[in-house]
This record gives sequence, structure tokens and C-alpha cells, in this order.
Amino acid sequence: MRLPIFLVVLPLCCGAAQREVYYQGPLSPNSIVPTFDKGYLMVYNGAKVDLYSPDGWPLYSAAPVVPDTDSARIQNAATDTDGALAAAVAYGDKRKHGGGIALFDHSGKQIQFFDTYKYLPTQLAFADDHTIWTLGWQGFPASHDDYLILRHYSEDGQELGAYLHRSTFDAEHDPVGPNTGLWQLRVAGNRIGALFYESSILSPGQQLQSMVWVEFDLNGKELGRWDVGHQWVPDAFTTNGALYRLDDTGVSRLDRLNGTWRHAGGASGRLIGADGNDLVFLVRGTNTLRWVPATQ
Repeated sequence: MRLPIFLVVLPLCCGAAQREVYYQGPLSPNSIVPTFDKGYLMVYNGAKVDLYSPDGWPLYSAAPVVPDTDSARIQNAATDTDGALAAAVAYGDKRKHGGGIALFDHSGKQIQFFDTYKYLPTQLAFADDHTIWTLGWQGFPASHDDYLILRHYSEDGQELGAYLHRSTFDAEHDPVGPNTGLWQLRVAGNRIGALFYESSILSPGQQLQSMVWVEFDLNGKELGRWDVGHQWVPDAFTTNGALYRLDDTGVSRLDRLNGTWRHAGGASGRLIGADGNDLVFLVRGTNTLRWVPATQ
């Protein structure tokens, strides 16, 4: 679980805001930072996700239903361009346990649940062709068996591909785990970006591990890995492929050539994502999102 973190108000990144939107409801009812995706805002509210439209009005609440079990826990969610929503779900009771993806249409009606069984999705992202990419793991206890972390699904639940071997990461720590709020997987332009070793399931005494940002093409081919440290999480992945984070200097952009972060301007709140090539901030102490052009 990620708690809201706000910086002292600084000058805006890269000039005047393009627009601001006020949201008609609580945005972190459980102290979880909401997820921004394709203009929509997803608020995690217990067993459901509340979806807000691009103009700030509540659209619907989505509560996944898994056949033959009463226990369905939302790991994270993503939206498509029309307001359809996908939720990564873990389920489990005496009858069965596993993972899957619940799909909701633009009215909030659950139209499908497809079971991924032992593979437990934790993060999702819609591609431009409306297919779904996921990150996932195999749950507790930590498995040292090899499996494929990144997977690609059609809207009807058919697995289109599986990529990224578990064995390419540290054997002693799960690179993927539950972490509700914000995001760890995005499709931007012709690239997929994913963050690893950011999780809410550290074992007692376990030290924070340096996070790794990995990028892929739309065929699942790995394009590169970058160590991004253990303190500041990447917050925005723009359509043109730039990666930004909010740190103690303001907004910084990843320089892929040397693996360093370069200062890109100030901030006016919590950076929660990107919309095209604009950065989106949750303004400190308000229910307002602000769109600001990013420095390239």
C-alpha cells in the first residue's frame, strides 16, 4: 500500500498548467494513492474501485465477482479509452484460490472474469489495440521455480503471449508482488514499461531492494533495464517514452544513456501519472488534478 506523499509547493514543472479538474469525492479513502490512466481516475475503496470520468464526475463503482468464491481482493486496476476497466484480482477461500482479471464495461457492469490460476496478476495496462498486459507472480511462499512474469491477453481472456523469465531476477526476492495504488505497468507509444521490486509485502527484517525499470517492445522483447534506486518511485511514463519521478529536488527525468536522473522542473503536488506527453499532479490538500507540459 502506498500512502499519499506530498511535497511542499514549488514552481510548476515546465510552465503553466494546461488545465485543472476538480473531483467530486474522496480520492484516498483508505490512504491509498489513486491510479490515473487514460484520463480516468481509479480510487481504491475497500473491496471496490470507484471510477471518475475525465471531467471529475463519478462514473461507477466496480466490485469483482469471482465464481465459486466469496473472497476477491483487488490488486490494482487499469482503464481503457472508453471507460472500460480491468481489475487484477487475487481470490481465495476453502474452495479454491488463485488469480484472474475482472473486466467491466463503460457502465460498470462486470462482463467477464477470466481465471489465470497459479499466475497472480498484480498490475495491468490496456494497449492501444485494447488488449491487456499484466505483471504477475506466484504468491507465497516465494517460488524459486522459473515462470514468465509479463503476460499478454485478449479481451476475451485468451493468452496471447508470455515473457520475461523469473530467473532473470534475484532468486531471493520476488520482483513482483501486491501493491495497490498508483501504477507499475504502462504502455506508452510503442513501448511497455514496468517497475520491479516495489511491493507492499516485505518480510520482517527484509531490506528495501533497488528497484529496476524494464522496457519492452509490443512483441514482448526486452529493450533494456535501468536501476532506479530504492527511494523514489517512477511516477509518469509519457507517450514519447520519457520516464519521470518526483523526488526531493522536484521532477526528474531518466537519462537512459547513463542511467541517471536529470532535474526537469518543480512540482505542485503528488505526480501520479502522464496523459499523453503531459504530467498529471494531484494538487496538495485538494481534490484537484493538474495537467502540466513535461520538459523533454
